[in-house]
Amino acid sequence: MPRSKTSRSPLRSSPTGTDPDDRRFEPTIVRRALWLVGLAAWLFLAVAVVGADWADAPSSVVSVHHAEVQNPAGPVGASLAWWTFRVFGPGTWLLLAMGVLALVTLARGITIPHPFVRAVGAVLAAVTLAGLHHGMVASSETLAPLAGGIPGLPSGLIGAELELGLGSRFGPVGSTLIMLLGFGLGLLVAADEIVLAIPSAMIRSVRSIRGMATGGSGVIGPVASMIATARRSIRRPSLQPAGVPADYLDYEEEDEEEDDEDDYEYEDEYEEDGEEDEEEDEDEYEYEDEYEEEEEEEEEEEPAAPRRAASAEELREKISKLPVRMAASTNLIAKDEDIPREDDFEGYQFPTLDQLEDPGGDFSAELEDIVRGQAGLLEETLRTFSIDAEVAGIESGPAVTLYSVLLAPGTRVARLNAIEKDIARSLQAPNIRIIPNMAGKSTVGIEVPNAKREKVRLKELMSTGLSRDMVLPMFLGKDSAGDPMVADLTKMPHMLIAGTTGSGKSVCMNTIIMSWLYTKRPDELKLCLVDPKMVEMSQFEKIPHLMCPVVTDMGKAAAILEWAVGKMEERYELFKEAGVRDIRSYNSLEDDELREIFQPANDVEWAKIPKKIPYMVFVIDELADLMMTNKEVEHAIVRIAQKARAVGMHLILATQRPQANVVTGLIKSNMPCRVSFKVASGMDSRIVLDSKGAELLLGLGDMMVVTPSSTEVSRGQGTLVTDKEVRQVATFLKSVAGPSFERSLMSVRPSSQGGGDADPEERDALFDQAVEIIIETGRGSVSLLQRRLAIGYSRASRLVDQMGMAGIISDHKGSVARDVLISMEDWEQMKRLEAGLEASDAVEDLDGDEGVPDEIEGEYRH
Repeated sequence: MPRSKTSRSPLRSSPTGTDPDDRRFEPTIVRRALWLVGLAAWLFLAVAVVGADWADAPSSVVSVHHAEVQNPAGPVGASLAWWTFRVFGPGTWLLLAMGVLALVTLARGITIPHPFVRAVGAVLAAVTLAGLHHGMVASSETLAPLAGGIPGLPSGLIGAELELGLGSRFGPVGSTLIMLLGFGLGLLVAADEIVLAIPSAMIRSVRSIRGMATGGSGVIGPVASMIATARRSIRRPSLQPAGVPADYLDYEEEDEEEDDEDDYEYEDEYEEDGEEDEEEDEDEYEYEDEYEEEEEEEEEEEPAAPRRAASAEELREKISKLPVRMAASTNLIAKDEDIPREDDFEGYQFPTLDQLEDPGGDFSAELEDIVRGQAGLLEETLRTFSIDAEVAGIESGPAVTLYSVLLAPGTRVARLNAIEKDIARSLQAPNIRIIPNMAGKSTVGIEVPNAKREKVRLKELMSTGLSRDMVLPMFLGKDSAGDPMVADLTKMPHMLIAGTTGSGKSVCMNTIIMSWLYTKRPDELKLCLVDPKMVEMSQFEKIPHLMCPVVTDMGKAAAILEWAVGKMEERYELFKEAGVRDIRSYNSLEDDELREIFQPANDVEWAKIPKKIPYMVFVIDELADLMMTNKEVEHAIVRIAQKARAVGMHLILATQRPQANVVTGLIKSNMPCRVSFKVASGMDSRIVLDSKGAELLLGLGDMMVVTPSSTEVSRGQGTLVTDKEVRQVATFLKSVAGPSFERSLMSVRPSSQGGGDADPEERDALFDQAVEIIIETGRGSVSLLQRRLAIGYSRASRLVDQMGMAGIISDHKGSVARDVLISMEDWEQMKRLEAGLEASDAVEDLDGDEGVPDEIEGEYRH
């Protein structure tokens, strides 16, 4: 079938994503020079071989050489011809043929794959040809001179040695078969396309002869048939050289295509004429029929035509019909009673939505015209840089617009990355972000900042109702598509926030705290705020949700984290005794279930049992200052991050310097939820998000978020909470109720003041009373001492350790309560013994010469 002659567009796509000119023979000066050098070398060798005269030096055929060299190539050519024929014999002609074939192939712009291997194949074919010549032709004195070899050594040294060596071992038949096999393999390796085209060419020649006998109108010569077959076999994918694209060889000269048309037309006509003889020659031409079917299918499989470049009017019309998803502000503001939260109790009131700013006006219609114009400009820019692509969709968010770009098959995303700055310049944008992989889509995303940015308000997000099933909801903002970003901290379960000054980090922290003030009562949530700047969170001072005043001393902040570790262990002891796994399970227990589990002896013990446990959130504004104050604080942060989720304790860490010595690997690995505002460098972005991009953010709330539920980075605009809104809500809450601080937390001393652990050998004042409780109950439990003695976890744990050192209870057994090893009588006797030892020491101090009293000594011996 003749191929249609179509003009090839300069924007034609290719499997490798490069321009067509890059796939052809690169017309560089170096390559052209090398090709010309190769051509000159071949011509010189051909002239030397053809003009060889065996009377020229250094020939050994004659005893007297010509006075002047007769070889047209001069003395060098004569030497070259002599040694070439002396070594390869008639194989010299085959090497010349292979050389001209390689030069023609390179001249057509076709890269020769594996040139060294093909050269080895050509040498193998030349050597075995010389051996065959020696075995079949050299024995005849009349045929020996036909190959033009050296008289007396027509097959060359290698050919003679090869034939004699194989003949002495395998005989004449075996040596001939081996050399024929080597000759065929050498030709196949050196020129597989031509070799594989020979059988089909022979079959076509036979058919042309039969056509002449039956009165055919035209004949295909064997040479023309072989050339046409070879051309098609070169295009055959199975014979395509490695690393060459499938449509590489479609770039041929127009005159070559015209030469092939007559051949293809004759084949079609001859197939119609020969249909009558197909049944008779079915067995003979079975291979030929299958081969022709494959050729016809491949001839029909032309590459897809490139997209035609649209005109300006067509582009405007196409862009006007594109689906655009705009992030419009909602006008439906919920009422206070519609916010999902627990009922009020004991006179507590939640702040009202009237104390928050209303969302801004909807400018989506104005923005839609802008983003459509940018979409057309984006396509024109890509076309300018020879990238065949089109905009397939638009999603406009509050801060950026996401353009979904469909690339032509074979176009690499790397080409987009290479012109990223040029695209930003054409769109008059400060910067853009290219998203190479979009989940569930075959398009590439390009994020472009909006000309006008929407202010995301807290009142609007609280009206969406997305927080209905959340325990600690956070109304973070809107994503790049305009959808609300509402997350539950208990699902995170800890959070890292990074950003430079003015990027929106502090506003984000205020937004998170405000989200809880509107949805959680003080008995449901307790906050610990650490603010070394003393101004960022000072407005939340004395709100009822605080469990201690706002901490400004980073030394005390480190001690508070140590206290939090003890509180975490205390809650785990309580949950273990209650037989529950997490805080939600414990808070769901009814009073009857609690009485059955703990079995309090009286109302005092019942009052000490916690009925509901509040969530605790520790918000630390500057992690870098905390890490500099106390190097051991990392251990406390990691322990809380690893274990505190089940007991309802969570961390929110913020920093302006997300460096490797601040956000260490242990801290980062335990902070699955990470929010990054604009940072100083791409390295800081990698530390927070594991990818670059945060350094290109716009500031003023533009953020990127990574959550444990998604492996992709989401971009969004943070919620704007003004100082006025914070001040109004905090003032209202202070008028409703005052703070209820944790007594044990208030007594925590800063780590710089030496608030270390007490000496384990120094007995606690409650030691005797604690021992009596342990002996009465028969189990050494920390939580039991906490309830009976109304003390904290750290002191109760220290009492249990002291009893273990005294041999009163067994060693630590993990989560199992320790066994009591003594009875009450043993305890009384131990106390008398200790009293006697103390008296003995006192007597020795008073009079070192007097001995120990007999009664004390006897009791000591006993």
